[in-house]
Amino acid sequence: MRTIGVVAAVSILLAQGGGIRFFEGSWDALLKEAQKQGKPIFVDFYAVWCGPCKMLERHTFSNPEVGAYTEKNYIPYRIDAERGEGPNLANKYRVRAYPTIVFLDPQGNEIGRHVGYVDALNFLGILQRYRDSYTKNKPSAQPTWEGFREEIRVFFTDLTQKSWEAGFSERLMQLDTEAQPASSTKTTADEVIWALSLWKKGQRDAALHMLHHRLYQQQKLSPQQALWLAAYALLHWETIPPESVHWATFTTKKDPSGGAYLILAALYYRLGRTAEAQKALKDAQRDLPTDHPALTTLAALLKQR
Repeated sequence: MRTIGVVAAVSILLAQGGGIRFFEGSWDALLKEAQKQGKPIFVDFYAVWCGPCKMLERHTFSNPEVGAYTEKNYIPYRIDAERGEGPNLANKYRVRAYPTIVFLDPQGNEIGRHVGYVDALNFLGILQRYRDSYTKNKPSAQPTWEGFREEIRVFFTDLTQKSWEAGFSERLMQLDTEAQPASSTKTTADEVIWALSLWKKGQRDAALHMLHHRLYQQQKLSPQQALWLAAYALLHWETIPPESVHWATFTTKKDPSGGAYLILAALYYRLGRTAEAQKALKDAQRDLPTDHPALTTLAALLKQR
């Protein structure tokens, strides 16, 4: 019973910390909700004694990018495979090891599965793959800017891990409480977090002065860090500042890649600079797969202009 209490406590903390918010209710209620929203389901089959299950909960399900992507695209559900409805459902879906994550359509038919622990970055890729598998046979929906932003979340999470030290993602979740760091301990990461907290509080001129003049123009940002700022603006700011074009352009010159050109094209698109967006998109198309979801969505958005 003590172990069950620990699992429940961790689940409450995860819901408060920006990770996955799992559906609560019976199996029948889950299917009805999925059909109502028209979303696929993923089910985490776990056991209270399972070490990898606890790692999955602690390190992957708590990730804010995983939580945001799940909120938009899935109805997530967790079930103890050894209690309540769990044994019957585990038998129905042939679950033989824990954790097993089973992906289902809204009617409960299996789309695919993953067995074992997986980190946040790779789990985002799995989520996107099975979401795409579910939607590929549905009538094509009109491309949207919100859809594009969802499709670059996996890229953004990967970029975060490459650009910043461990723990940076957790600090992003606490922007409201960030204060100016002491001058003796100020690092580039400190200044970025502080500037983003200023933006979130509505002090946009001060935030841009810090990000653009004190960090970018004084060459304190690596190409990956500059691209990270540009991608962050696309994901989290409704108003895109022109300065963000400089950040992405710097990366395309110093460390060119399809992802960098895709972010640059998206910035131009948001700023209404269509011809420049189309040119950057062509550069991205030379490096990225032709069926890359964000690439095809942005191309469709540009055709609408």
